[in-house]
Amino acid sequence: MMKKKWRKDERGVSEVVGTILILAMTVVLFASIILWVSSIPTPAAQTRLDMFGQMEPIYNPLGVEVGVNITAVHQGGEALQPFRTVIYVTSQRGAISQTDAVLLHLYNGFLATPSGLLDGSNSVWDIGERWAYKNYAYRSTDTITITVVDTSKSTVVWNALMTPPPGTRPPVFVDKWADGILTTDAVDPVQATLGFYLFARVADPDNDLNPASVYATLTPWYGSGTPCQLPLQMRDDGAFPDRVANDGVFTLGGNFCTNRPYPALSWSGSIVLMNATDRQGHQTTTRFVLNVVPPTTGGGGNQQTIPSALWQYIGYIQIRTGEVWVSGLNDPYNTTATYQPYRVTAGTLNGNGGALFHFRMANHGNTTIFLDGWTAAVFTSASRAAVKPIYIAKPVNPIIPANAGGIGAYPGIATNPNDFQYAQAFDIDPTNQEKGGSPIVVLAAAQSPFRNDWPNNFRSETLFISLLVSGMAGPGNYTYSMLVGGGSNPLACTGLGPAYNPIRHLNDAIVACRSSWYAQVIPFIGMVVY
Repeated sequence: MMKKKWRKDERGVSEVVGTILILAMTVVLFASIILWVSSIPTPAAQTRLDMFGQMEPIYNPLGVEVGVNITAVHQGGEALQPFRTVIYVTSQRGAISQTDAVLLHLYNGFLATPSGLLDGSNSVWDIGERWAYKNYAYRSTDTITITVVDTSKSTVVWNALMTPPPGTRPPVFVDKWADGILTTDAVDPVQATLGFYLFARVADPDNDLNPASVYATLTPWYGSGTPCQLPLQMRDDGAFPDRVANDGVFTLGGNFCTNRPYPALSWSGSIVLMNATDRQGHQTTTRFVLNVVPPTTGGGGNQQTIPSALWQYIGYIQIRTGEVWVSGLNDPYNTTATYQPYRVTAGTLNGNGGALFHFRMANHGNTTIFLDGWTAAVFTSASRAAVKPIYIAKPVNPIIPANAGGIGAYPGIATNPNDFQYAQAFDIDPTNQEKGGSPIVVLAAAQSPFRNDWPNNFRSETLFISLLVSGMAGPGNYTYSMLVGGGSNPLACTGLGPAYNPIRHLNDAIVACRSSWYAQVIPFIGMVVY
């Protein structure tokens, strides 16, 4: 019987150990992944929201848009909490952007910008509830967007562009400008006294603009009592001065209110008001500032002239050196036997019947000036306290001696200044104040006003001559011919015609038709008498 021997068999050990190692590695790997994943923050839940918004213009009783009313409705999704919801209302008008940030609360109409929830009893915005917002600085023509933000999640939960319903939108002034020269394509500066034109490009989102409803108001005419102070219709019919019919550009110009000699330089910085209305009665108003520059003439437009607004300070009546001369009273007043007064002997001034002074002057203002008998040349002595006036004389007959009926006493009564009579009027040139009206020669010889008590006696001394222009001024921009019935009557002034006398028009019903008293002193020359 053979004896059995037992041996240790290790063939299965390696398989078991390998299995255990693989299992351990798997457990360690998955444990590491679980630890890594668990360290990642849990993402916040997204707010799901369904909303609807609309905007309507707010109009005053006159049909002028004064603001917008925006309403948003919560149609589905999560409720919005007041402590973490901000509503941003952004308005873009041209290059200007404004944003208003609003927190959730119940509607409060007493706020400067009324807003809040219209429905519910708390400040939580639930499904079916409305949120309202009014802003009187915004317009329906602005680009307005609503953005709802959940601040706790830093998430925009809703964003939409607000568009008003068709038929509710007013006209829009896309652009407006003034042009000094109509015949050029470029927009030229508006120059004082040379006339101007106004333009406005108007559109209507609803295509229901009333083309007869576009008006402009020139505020410098306020208080004039003329039709120019009223709104003036702008046209888009292709008739002068409008260039193209129905192109959306409305034009105003070519009338008394905008033609020469307007605008005055003082109009610079004034406001032009514009308005347009659609066929539903919705009205839009706008404004712009009129800029006026001094007129330029000659040399390619570089030579500056005196602005018309300054003539009232310089003096409407002007005389230049060389436009004064002296003749003898024994000669006709239009004689060629004249001499200059700058350096003259007393014998020359007192000889030939005495001195008749001639002053050639022109009116550079915008009102016709009527002279009365108080107009005088005033001589002031440099060596003594003496003032010698010689008063205006009335031209009568240019071919007979002045002191024999060629000149006469100026009409009027010295003791009754209100008995205003005139024999000469300084006319204006409405198209060119720099050039002025036709020059007039004023004759001075009388020792007393409204008298023919000439001549004056002169002695050796140095004298300074000033001119006192006395009389009345007619209404602005009316020539003498217009006042006496020989021209148009743009302001419908009453009482014009051959018998026109300015003293009867001091209190006319139309303010712009009124006359006024006028006086001006012109320091002129020095005269050496030896």
